[in-house]
Amino acid sequence: MSSHKAHPHHNHKKSVDAASHEVAHHLPRAQLPTPRARFTLTPKPYNGPSAQDVLLARQTHLSAGQYHFYTKPLMLVEASMQYCFDDKEKTYVDCYSNVCHVGHCHPHFVNSTSSAMQNIISNTRYLHPTIVRYAEKLKSKVPSQLSVCYFVNSGSEANDLALRLARIHTRRQGVACLEYAYHGTTGSCTGISTSLSTGTTTGTQDYDYHARDVFVAPVPDPYRGKYAGDADAGKKYASDVKDILEKNPGKIAAFIHEAVQGVGGQVVYPKDYLSHVYESVRRDGGVTICDEVQTGFGRTGSHFWAFEAQGVVPDILTLGKPIGNGFPLGAVLTTREIARSFDGVQYFNTNGGNPVACAAGLAVLEIIERDELQQNALDVSQYLMPKLMELKERHHIIGDVRGVGLFIGIELVRNRKTKEPAKSETARAMEQCRELGLLVGKGGAHNNVLRIKPPLCFNKEDADFLINVLDIVLPDVTDFFESKRIGHEDADHAPVVVNTYINCQTSETSPSQQQPPRKRDRSPSQQEGPVAAEKKTSP
Repeated sequence: MSSHKAHPHHNHKKSVDAASHEVAHHLPRAQLPTPRARFTLTPKPYNGPSAQDVLLARQTHLSAGQYHFYTKPLMLVEASMQYCFDDKEKTYVDCYSNVCHVGHCHPHFVNSTSSAMQNIISNTRYLHPTIVRYAEKLKSKVPSQLSVCYFVNSGSEANDLALRLARIHTRRQGVACLEYAYHGTTGSCTGISTSLSTGTTTGTQDYDYHARDVFVAPVPDPYRGKYAGDADAGKKYASDVKDILEKNPGKIAAFIHEAVQGVGGQVVYPKDYLSHVYESVRRDGGVTICDEVQTGFGRTGSHFWAFEAQGVVPDILTLGKPIGNGFPLGAVLTTREIARSFDGVQYFNTNGGNPVACAAGLAVLEIIERDELQQNALDVSQYLMPKLMELKERHHIIGDVRGVGLFIGIELVRNRKTKEPAKSETARAMEQCRELGLLVGKGGAHNNVLRIKPPLCFNKEDADFLINVLDIVLPDVTDFFESKRIGHEDADHAPVVVNTYINCQTSETSPSQQQPPRKRDRSPSQQEGPVAAEKKTSP
């Protein structure tokens, strides 16, 4: 990747024209606004294995359960800040990665982590100054009660450890959580990740096994929940948790929740919900665990942590994803009292809190402050949300627009009165956004919510592009499925995409036409990964 004065979308038209037209051929071209990125880069030509080669290798070497986005998988090979580049040099505005929180390949982040890696990687049973520097810096961002840090490798590990802390401290086993929650993929986290409860194709056995001692309360959804539109919704939803506590006296160790529900569809709870729940849990002798893995570090704009908007302080705070900007890092912060209960447990984490991970965490906090990213999240969200509300007025498929800062959900429905979920329409919209150079996610209890959670360097021009693309895609999606219904076809099984692979091959990538991959023109220090991949014919 090399510096270039032209903006990073110089190849957009060429690459879109080369893309499949089976979905997007009839759509107008979305005009990319000129971005004011903090720096601009041009991707080098990609000469590694083709996307089809990588797909075939995945099917050979990985399990089918490790699914990919999009019916025609997307292969991203480079990125810069809020922009990603695929193997065809097409540019995408990334509205999905809340992992690369301060931007893909941010120069300060890259320099800090690479410099640390040149010194030593050790574990916490040896002394190193970076871990205490980072702990002090991280603690400066949280309420003073949360005075003890544990460092791990991911949000899943953080939530797993949080449950252990809660159970040891209370000497109880039960955990209360919410419907449609997601807290990670360890065994214990699977049990409280109710969004995983139905599985994908093989049923619920795995979830059911891990969900022992788990008690599930209804999600406090202001749009679709049982108290939607009720001025006392927060208190009434909180009573559902209180009921669990009363029916299981002395059994519930903790109530765990996302600060704003993510996989469940960017659900923002009624403003007084958590205060009522926390009061009930603590009165019963349990502890509260707030999962800020997706929403923390200034994403909400108004606050550094999403839980602050509810006026509460959890007993245990868990962090992941953006904490390391893509580097494996997670953290648990708790009170000294709870930590003392765990002091007698022989706990260590081989890689958690290693000097490189802590350097990555420090760099993230430094960039947030230096680049004023929390303020940017606030400014851009205040610019974007009114435009999304205007979009809702124009397109009746939008049932709800909600979110905090740059953590936004757009719920698509077939009928605003009945709120019938537009599941297939959402899937098609996500695919068509990709064709026009916009990466978004989808989620929700019915898979009908477009999820927007970009890197915090996302700017107003990017917001304009997002609106422009959705303004093109949504009427086309509506017309497509309306025509299917008029034709008495099953809209829920209408084709969504584009050059589907047959036996993992297309005419462009059949074995007889595949060309041997060329070695990519990179510096020796950058070649190891791609070259190794070519030798193994794997991603």
